[in-house]
Amino acid sequence: MVPLMEYLSMLAVAVLVGKVILLSFVVAPVLAKNLEAEAFGKVVRQLFPAYYALGIGAAGAGLVLVIMRGIAGETDALHHLAAGLWLAVIAAETYCRAPLTPQSNALRDRLKAQESRGAVDPVLQQTWNRLHRRSVYLNSLVLLLGLGLLGLASR
Repeated sequence: MVPLMEYLSMLAVAVLVGKVILLSFVVAPVLAKNLEAEAFGKVVRQLFPAYYALGIGAAGAGLVLVIMRGIAGETDALHHLAAGLWLAVIAAETYCRAPLTPQSNALRDRLKAQESRGAVDPVLQQTWNRLHRRSVYLNSLVLLLGLGLLGLASR
């Protein structure tokens, strides 16, 4: 049973790291290069809820597997560390899915409405920029946590 749990743990890490790398370094740049801004925004709004749900699912599975391995008697400091990293991933992905993405979308809609009238509130623009930066930082954090989990899973 333990080899199966180890395999599934590695699979959860692979899904987590793979989804971040694929979206950040392949899908988003290709879409940005080939779609108009309006179409890009619509596609990204459709992708992000599923993207974050996939991360939450992978992290949930990873956490359950760490707990199961603990129940099976394989508890040490590295398992506790892995559990903490999975919890951090769940927290980051959940926050990004809701409330961060809906807030960012609502602000972006307000900015587009202002742009159509010819004047953009700089405070609103700064607020959206801050939320966007936060999502980039959290995405980077999830990637780093995933790489840390990869290192732990290979031990």
